Amino acid sequence: MRLISAAVAGMVLSLAACIDVDMETAVLGADQARVTGHMQVQRQMYEMMGSSGDFCSAEDGGVIELTDTHARCVVQQTGTFAEIFESGNGEGPTPEAIDLGDGTVRVVFPLGEMSGELDEVAQDPNMIAMFRPMMEGHSIVLRISGAEIVSSNGIVSSDRTSAMMKFALTELIDQPDAIPATFEAVVRY
Repeated sequence: MRLISAAVAGMVLSLAACIDVDMETAVLGADQARVTGHMQVQRQMYEMMGSSGDFCSAEDGGVIELTDTHARCVVQQTGTFAEIFESGNGEGPTPEAIDLGDGTVRVVFPLGEMSGELDEVAQDPNMIAMFRPMMEGHSIVLRISGAEIVSSNGIVSSDRTSAMMKFALTELIDQPDAIPATFEAVVRY
């Protein structure tokens, strides 16, 4: 699914100024998952992109909701891991899910390339000065859920049914080393 890949990768460089992401991947079985959540961009940026279907493809389970100030892509898709994590064009990092054969699945979201794509911006004080104010107040939230989170490098909920990783877009410039290379969890389904 191009939407989930976009949430994890290349969108930061092109849309970092005004995007918020909140996505959950629920592990339903050895090779089944459901992705729900949204990506939201300022309406002006959405229109500058030409109201692109790339931002919110109905084929990939997205439904666009427009307000005066924002364009929100609401996502709900259920399928195999290959269907859910498909990157569409084969470019950029793709999340993966590995059935461990014991009623658990290891889900891995590659995050390292997100901060890596902003290395050039972080090296130029003028670029930082331009991008930072636009990035303030925007964040990325990724969740992995299932019957039980066995282990995770994210924040595990008190009932152990979900793990979360959240970071502000400004962290990609201010503290790129603080963003882990991956967000992963071993999930019992």
